[in-house]
Amino acid sequence: DPDLVLPGARSTPVPSTAAATAARRAAVARSLGSGLLLVASGPEVKGRFEADPDFYWLTGVNEPEAALLVLVDEGRVSEERLYLPATSESQALWDGAGLGPDARTRELTGIESVAARDSLGSDLGVLLAGTPKVFAEGAAALELFGELEAEPVSPRAALSRLQAVKEPAELAALQTAVDITLASLADAFVVARPGAWEYQAEAAIEAGFRRRGASFRAFPSICGSGPNGCVLHYRDNERQLGAGELLLMDVGARYGGYCADVTRTIPVDGTFSPRQRELYELVLATQRLCEAALRPGTTMREVHQVAVRSFEDAGYREAFRHGVGHHLGLRTHDAPGFRGPLEPGMVVTLEPGLYLPEEAIGIRIEDDYLITEDGARKLSGALPSDPDALEAYLARLRR
Repeated sequence: DPDLVLPGARSTPVPSTAAATAARRAAVARSLGSGLLLVASGPEVKGRFEADPDFYWLTGVNEPEAALLVLVDEGRVSEERLYLPATSESQALWDGAGLGPDARTRELTGIESVAARDSLGSDLGVLLAGTPKVFAEGAAALELFGELEAEPVSPRAALSRLQAVKEPAELAALQTAVDITLASLADAFVVARPGAWEYQAEAAIEAGFRRRGASFRAFPSICGSGPNGCVLHYRDNERQLGAGELLLMDVGARYGGYCADVTRTIPVDGTFSPRQRELYELVLATQRLCEAALRPGTTMREVHQVAVRSFEDAGYREAFRHGVGHHLGLRTHDAPGFRGPLEPGMVVTLEPGLYLPEEAIGIRIEDDYLITEDGARKLSGALPSDPDALEAYLARLRR
């Protein structure tokens, strides 16, 4: 059982508590100055619903067709209201008892004013008449303002800046997402042998996510063998694994609203060929150079140049086809991403890779890092990436 080798998921509290979300709304207000902010959760979908990350971060509510309205006056929250669709007994029979505009929601969220969703339009009309500036984030919120012929400003820059530095509870949830991802990758290591199929590795990983308590995956799992490992966003996961090939698995669990993003590339038959090992060791050495460059004050652009120089010096610049890393948190790629200098409390990935389609070799090694006061700490180091350690680990799991 891989859980005996790796730490499994911890029972980590969800970080978007009423107290935490209230503090976040206050921080956003300080950043915006004055105006009216609207953030929406998103429309109803078939299957499991996940609210817009900004809405969830500000409310802790994971319900469709919901909205948050915040009136900001000189850097402080002067009024706030949460809108939710009215609930009914018949709806609860079909979909379960969700949150509605009632006292229970006020108690759970800490937001004193809770109203029915169908009153949002009239409330907006009144507030817009006396508000000089409006802010809206997300397609659903922008659509509401569009109906009222208002021209909102995006609060994206303020949200990204505040979300980039993680609270301790957010880091705990993110670490749990990473732990779940590592243990589930180890499940795939067991089944990913010659003759197996990419979808069997995918199934092992995603079953592992749910079995260990993740809400599900952070993004569609990539399980590319042989030439498919050279397709950066490969999604089909339909090919049979062959002896002598590599299998690249780029996956991540989501836990408590936070995303992991880890890649491991393994030899399908358990041992790297000399050529595979040569390229793999170059990718790993490049990642280690980038890791040494991670520290407060530097930028991801500068770290990317470290990777470029490493591959350039080795004669493989053209085989490195993407950025070396990105911010990580509520989104797999925190969008549009904080591009300033790194600070303690930020979490980023490092994912150097080489792709040689003519040799059917794709190699990527990706880990998640917390920026500390004097450098960076790897959050995903429990799953080996050193080639010797990886081969030994595969042999142990497959006994």
